[in-house]
Amino acid sequence: MNTSTVNRCRRSSLTRAAGTTGEDAGTPATPELGAGGDSNNGSVGGVAAVTPSCLAKRDSEEDAWASKGYNYINPFVHRIEIDSHIEVAKTYVLTLLLLPIRVVGCVLSLISAWMFSCIGLYGLTLDDLKEKPLTGWRKQVQYLTACAMRMVYTFGSFHYVSMKGRPATPKEAPILVVAPHSSYVDSILVVASGPPSIVAKRETADIPLLGRIINYAQPIYVQREDPNSRQNTIRDIVARARSTDDWPQVVIFAEGTCTNRTALIKFKPGAFYPGVPVQPVLLKYPNKFDTFTWTWDGPGVLRLLWLTMTQFYNRCEIEYLPVYTPSPEEVADANLYANNVREVMAKALGVPTSDYSFEDVIVMSRARDMKIPFPGDIVEIERTIEKLGLVESQRDKELCECYLRLPGTDKLDIITFSELLRIDLKNPELHKLFALLDHRRAGTVSLKSFLLCSLFCKLKNSDLLTFLRALINLYSESSQKIDRESFVRLMRHAGGKLNEQKAQSLFYALDPDNLGYVSFDAFVEHTEKQKSSYKFLYHKSEHIRRPKVAN
Repeated sequence: MNTSTVNRCRRSSLTRAAGTTGEDAGTPATPELGAGGDSNNGSVGGVAAVTPSCLAKRDSEEDAWASKGYNYINPFVHRIEIDSHIEVAKTYVLTLLLLPIRVVGCVLSLISAWMFSCIGLYGLTLDDLKEKPLTGWRKQVQYLTACAMRMVYTFGSFHYVSMKGRPATPKEAPILVVAPHSSYVDSILVVASGPPSIVAKRETADIPLLGRIINYAQPIYVQREDPNSRQNTIRDIVARARSTDDWPQVVIFAEGTCTNRTALIKFKPGAFYPGVPVQPVLLKYPNKFDTFTWTWDGPGVLRLLWLTMTQFYNRCEIEYLPVYTPSPEEVADANLYANNVREVMAKALGVPTSDYSFEDVIVMSRARDMKIPFPGDIVEIERTIEKLGLVESQRDKELCECYLRLPGTDKLDIITFSELLRIDLKNPELHKLFALLDHRRAGTVSLKSFLLCSLFCKLKNSDLLTFLRALINLYSESSQKIDRESFVRLMRHAGGKLNEQKAQSLFYALDPDNLGYVSFDAFVEHTEKQKSSYKFLYHKSEHIRRPKVAN
């Protein structure tokens, strides 16, 4: 235990000696909350439990994207730290002097690439591009298009692109497996080496200017509206990889989403189904400031572009590792093949591998939409409560039923928290869960935050109505008499579809007699009658469930 934990243990022991019950042990000065009320004093260490509340906090802490209480590798969080006044001043000066020139240069280069691609694609349809590789003069013009696109990156501040290792030929390795994938800048690999083909959404073909350029690279398009899209994409990759024609190599970013390069997340198996040799390719950005990493929790793309283009220059390093030839076992098992290639790449990068995957981003995004506390940490929280056996337990449901009658639920110390959950205080996973929920490092956690996270982890694959019904007792004593304020607070968790104004309008529609309360059953009946307007409440998430963690 750390010092603050020991202090809390001592304080709780003294409180017990004075005759305090287990529910309010360690929180003698905490004011009792009203229906669904929360408070927070913002203090630190052991004094949090004895200091009166002085700062109001938002309901269920949903504004906090990720916790600061527990340090672990989260590949989806990125922060830009420019703490030098000189660097900040330089950014603003270059915004005025250099940025306009670079923008004009990027636009002119992009238009040039578009013109070359229009010439090279003259007389060809998408079906023609899919049937056979480009040859002759069209191949030469394709190279000119890549050169023009390389100038886009040059004007965008990437003056230096260094190559390490030997690029394999398409016959040696039909597929290039690229990682880590962290930015829109990663596409510099395509224009700097070949260009190879890419795997892209079908809608990208319709993007002005870029659509024609992407088509010219003969991509493998993913038809997301097609229920057989995944199988068709794999079939096309296999056909390209095993073809005797002179197809360009296929570039695949195996992680499937952007990360912050602190670890390699699980590789998607699409690149490995063909069972052919692949060449791992590493992308590195050895720059003073990381102004281009684009993750789910980080700066937006416009801010990243601005900060990137106001640097004097940026570097990119592309390293080609030796061709990886699969064993018979790996040919038969694409996931095994993917994991082994990932291990090789992680070792070369000097970073660990991570159990995170693209599906976890879906979970985090859903948690954010549903106003769950710390959505950036929800995956780690879920793993922890699984190890504690709380996913199969009904303890969270029991605590929900008596939540409004419990005092001091917004400031629980570690001892009270362990007693409420009925978990041994010495369990290290309990301390990990406490640290994840203690996002202000104040030595206390909110019971409501835990219950929201726990119920979300259990019901994230259910429809929203099921989830909302499970939350009723966090905001109202009865599902038959929910007042307006409690109803509005409950609807905050409806996936962002019912804002405060819409929720209040819905409440008044459900309460034509001005009784001041409505029932949840009346709400369900109303949504069923107007299901076309409330179909989001009946939609079930389709993301892949994570296997259970062994205790």
